[in-house]
Amino acid sequence: MRRRWLSLAAVLVLGAVAVTSSSGSGLQAPSRGGTVVVALPVEPTCLNVLLPCARLDWPLFQVLEGAFEVAPDFSYRPNLVSSVDVREEPFTLTYHIRPKARWSDGMPVTASDFVFTFQAFRTAESGDDLFAEVRSRIHRVAARSPKTLVVSFRSRFAGWHELFHEVLPRHALAGEDLSRIWQDRIDDPKTGEPIGSGPFLVERLERGRQLTLVRNPRYWGPHTAYLDRIVFRFVQGDLEALRSGQLSLLFPNTAPDAEGLEAIRQGVIKVLLSPGSSWEHLAIRLGAKGHPALKSRLVRRALAYGVDREAIVRAIYGLVAPRRGPLHSAVFPRQSRFYEPHWNVYRYRPAEARRLLEQAGCRRGPDGIYVCEGRRLSLHFLTTGGFPPRELTLWLVQAQLRRAGVEVVPEFAPSQTLFLTLLEAGRFDVVLHAWAAGANTDLSVDIFRCKGRSNHTGYCN
Repeated sequence: MRRRWLSLAAVLVLGAVAVTSSSGSGLQAPSRGGTVVVALPVEPTCLNVLLPCARLDWPLFQVLEGAFEVAPDFSYRPNLVSSVDVREEPFTLTYHIRPKARWSDGMPVTASDFVFTFQAFRTAESGDDLFAEVRSRIHRVAARSPKTLVVSFRSRFAGWHELFHEVLPRHALAGEDLSRIWQDRIDDPKTGEPIGSGPFLVERLERGRQLTLVRNPRYWGPHTAYLDRIVFRFVQGDLEALRSGQLSLLFPNTAPDAEGLEAIRQGVIKVLLSPGSSWEHLAIRLGAKGHPALKSRLVRRALAYGVDREAIVRAIYGLVAPRRGPLHSAVFPRQSRFYEPHWNVYRYRPAEARRLLEQAGCRRGPDGIYVCEGRRLSLHFLTTGGFPPRELTLWLVQAQLRRAGVEVVPEFAPSQTLFLTLLEAGRFDVVLHAWAAGANTDLSVDIFRCKGRSNHTGYCN
């Protein structure tokens, strides 16, 4: 089993590097008040979490809370619920909603909100069917009491924690056209007042500029938010924006330049390191349209030995995260208690890569590039353009694999073209992009299983 996983992709690195102005470092005991301005490179075109226009909706988790939240170690913590009772046969969940949980208008969060949410997501044309399977297994969702919800399933399913990742206010949205609500606000359409169950509310969405969240003064949790506001500014952001005070926090695309390093040394900018939820990887096309040599496991193993992932991590983040290395799993992030470093067997060994290619029947040509079954081992490597870490990664991989006798032809495509056209059509030999991991491993299953929705490689397990 392990070897089958390993033959698919070269996992590069997991981690989040945030840089902040020194006044927003977050390293001291929290004090009340103030505004944090965060660079957000992707702008939502609406705030309706039922629709694809909301796009990256993670800032809205501070407004619309879910049954559970994900802890730093990728375990689930009860959030709107205090506990869930699980009965195995028939598989049934009983949710106990926190007595204090309430909406910002003072109305309690109830089981009716959960039922309404389930029905809304089930009928919404969101285009996001990641959790469609768990919903299809559900037999019935019913309120037993105002604070007790019962969900019965047709069969057992491990991904049930993700069912209510956001909960909607029934009393505000019942009878509304759910395809038209929340274009630039999250409010009660009947009153026009902001609404939410989280520590923040949406103040306004300014298209082309920023999304502003403001403290919810009636938040039901242990304490109200420390900050007055969080502003998500729709910019890529750079260290100059930090130095000038336009931003408080950003996630940089690459390591800082000389001026940035000097600002870090002087304490004007602070670097905060924490494990992230996304992982960059090289996915190899085994199906039609890919190079035929890639169907050979020996050739795929040669690529794994021919890529120096340690060097790539050092080149991109070594100046600010010198002790960070590549991720060694394509299933669990490093901070998960289930993480096992399976991929550490694939250290950079170009001689071993060449040996495997020759074992596969490939013969080295006069220019040093191998020929496999009469076809030159020239591989089309695809990634997103305008993203410096990925561009640098491909140039490094090109030089590394050249030493192993493999030619890399890089192609940089706009993000939408890559994900909506080229990836779906399988028009690549190797593609570099990221997956965002979650506490639930359903995504990993979907990447690797035969004909999985997220399986773009033709791999079949």
